[in-house]
Amino acid sequence: MDPQDVMLVCPSDHHIIDKAAFVDAAKLAAALASDDWLVSFGIEATAPETGYGYIRRGEALGSGFRVHSFVEKPNLETALTFLEDGNYAWNGGIFAFRAGHFIDELATYRPQLLAQTVKSFDAGIRKDTSFEPDESLFADVPGESVDYAVMENTDRAAMVDAQIGWSDIGNWDALYQKRKADTEGNVIVGGGEIIDASGTMIDTDGPHVTVIGVEDVIVIIDGDDVLVTARSAVQSVGQARRVKAL
Repeated sequence: MDPQDVMLVCPSDHHIIDKAAFVDAAKLAAALASDDWLVSFGIEATAPETGYGYIRRGEALGSGFRVHSFVEKPNLETALTFLEDGNYAWNGGIFAFRAGHFIDELATYRPQLLAQTVKSFDAGIRKDTSFEPDESLFADVPGESVDYAVMENTDRAAMVDAQIGWSDIGNWDALYQKRKADTEGNVIVGGGEIIDASGTMIDTDGPHVTVIGVEDVIVIIDGDDVLVTARSAVQSVGQARRVKAL
């Protein structure tokens, strides 16, 4: 990779509805990255999510904004204030960097991580269409997110607004919203039936489930584990000891 190349870093498990808007946001981010800004995509905050980190916008900066600060996952009360404020966006974990500049910043803030990564690449194998770093050396690279390692340390953090219909499918209600519902707004995966109810999802890998007269509920059967939650309460699923928080 040429040090002048702009990298677009995207998680593989996110859902983006508006592809054209995503391309537009990527172009804006690339313009900033070419001027040696490390750019985050600020996802439009449409709900007081407690499962996401947030980005607070700073002053306007060309096609985006300087990052004022990165904010850890908040409690519900704090998330509501962020939504009311209007100056906070979700941190979707999508970034754009100039390759050489990102390596320079990594050398400044995480030199050991960079050194171990370089070792694994120096011992790697180049094929016709791919490159594989040395597996054992790469396994020794310390695991740390881009946010903690670089973005929260650099003085060159920027963001672009991205209204792209984004979801990381991070909770059961988000999954419900991305699935195709019937005319009553219900979703059934596996064996089940929903009677006199709407806005409800059943997802079972075994037992047949029947829901009657209960609105906006999610029922998940995963092996021996059973989860029943109101869609409005999915943020609390992570507190459960056995069921999956998705």
